[in-house]
Amino acid sequence: MRTAIGLMGEEGYEGTSTRDIAAAAGVSVAALYHHFPSKLDLLREFLYEAHDVVNGRVAREIEVAGPRAVDRLDAAVSTLIWSNLHDDWARKAALVSWREHGRLDGIDQRLIAKKRRLLIDMVDEVIAGGVAEGAMHTDDPRLAASAIVTLCVTVVDPFAEPQASMAKVIASTQHLAHTLAGVDPA
Repeated sequence: MRTAIGLMGEEGYEGTSTRDIAAAAGVSVAALYHHFPSKLDLLREFLYEAHDVVNGRVAREIEVAGPRAVDRLDAAVSTLIWSNLHDDWARKAALVSWREHGRLDGIDQRLIAKKRRLLIDMVDEVIAGGVAEGAMHTDDPRLAASAIVTLCVTVVDPFAEPQASMAKVIASTQHLAHTLAGVDPA
């Protein structure tokens, strides 16, 4: 699966054949089909797993960030950015996740959308908590959460290599998230 997603990240779904995947993984096409009946089945499994892993990671980091909403928001943002940029494969996987989920059939698209909503729910809860504690000022925590999650998952630019360090990308995105959530400037 890792090999397939790496290839799809480079060449796109249509540009990656099952023969390409099998050859790059060092297995026969028959062995690949034994594990994944189709390229779409492989993509589907990856998307489910990737969303579960990222959602779990974000939930854990929010929890350990402590009680302050601003710290929890920063943890969510940094975890999402790190998940998408920590290495070359993560960048490719993020591209595949962002641009190829529409290939799934209706029910699978709805299930992936549900997993994405769970991520927005987590950030929404953080922002609503920040509003309740007076640390954030927005009339629509859900809209702010949606914008922040979208910002974080689209940080992978499909047109160029990242020009800034991950620390700079995280800091810049956290600043934008603070603005969207209405965090009082320090």
